[in-house]
Amino acid sequence: MKPFIGEAPDYSELKYWLARPEYPDKAVDLLYLYPSSCRDKKAGVICEIDNKSMLKGARRNFSQQATAFLPFTNIFAPFWRQVNALKLSEMSFEEVDQAEWAEPRTDVYAALDFYFEHLNQGRPYFLAGHSQGSRLTYMVLSEYMKEHPDYYANMIAAYCIGDSLTKPYLEENPHVKAAQAADDLGVVVSWNTEGPENKGKSSLVVSPGAISINPLNWQTDETPAPADMNLGSYFPHLLFPGLFRLNAKADAVLDTERGTVIVKEPRLKRFAITALPGCRHLEPVFGPASYHGCDYSFFFLNIRKNARLRAKTWLKQKRKR
Repeated sequence: MKPFIGEAPDYSELKYWLARPEYPDKAVDLLYLYPSSCRDKKAGVICEIDNKSMLKGARRNFSQQATAFLPFTNIFAPFWRQVNALKLSEMSFEEVDQAEWAEPRTDVYAALDFYFEHLNQGRPYFLAGHSQGSRLTYMVLSEYMKEHPDYYANMIAAYCIGDSLTKPYLEENPHVKAAQAADDLGVVVSWNTEGPENKGKSSLVVSPGAISINPLNWQTDETPAPADMNLGSYFPHLLFPGLFRLNAKADAVLDTERGTVIVKEPRLKRFAITALPGCRHLEPVFGPASYHGCDYSFFFLNIRKNARLRAKTWLKQKRKR
């Protein structure tokens, strides 16, 4: 395993946890890694663990993403140092990757060590992240879980949403499997959401060789899923915790060449990143029609239904053993 950069927080202290239930009462856990939540002009490339901007953003993102799993999981979510979101547009992919393999990796691995040694108690679990959180989850799957196959064997699925699962990554990590259906287990569930106008455009989160699964029909081919399969689309409040429900619902079809989920519903165009107030400058980062901020919220209730199905499938199979 690669050497660690810096000293990790002491995760036995509650202050380093965004969520850590005192009395877990569900049969299944969730380990959640929030996306880029630090937006501090005064901070450096790596936000400190107590950065106020990151703490606030992490809580907001938790309410808009991790709560999809709340009804049936005990949610554990560490605070961890991460790359400052305001620096991303100034950095190359290689620079971002190098920064994430530094202090962010140190913190996340230390949090996992504490969780598995002191909190998990042998329960099956999900991993879930978004964007930068998903990128760290890919590191966990490729390196940490390779070192800890006993932990990995108890993973129901990893929802690595908002960052690309790629064919080269799977070839380099044959122990990691991509989801192929609604109820397969021990797999990675991944997609990036875009409009058709992003075809051929550069995006920080869409990598060469990317693959996705359709979050409505749970297929990996180009079979379209109409909006009536969607249980409800939401949009995250930009400044406050929570989601508000949209009148229109997202449809979904895979672009298997680009490896993304395409939403064609025209009424949702105003929720693309570059259509939001003050975000036009992000077009070179994500393309003109990225729904990166809605990867969870457009399919929020379908994610909940799917994760519940995977959990039930896992527990049913366990009872048969």
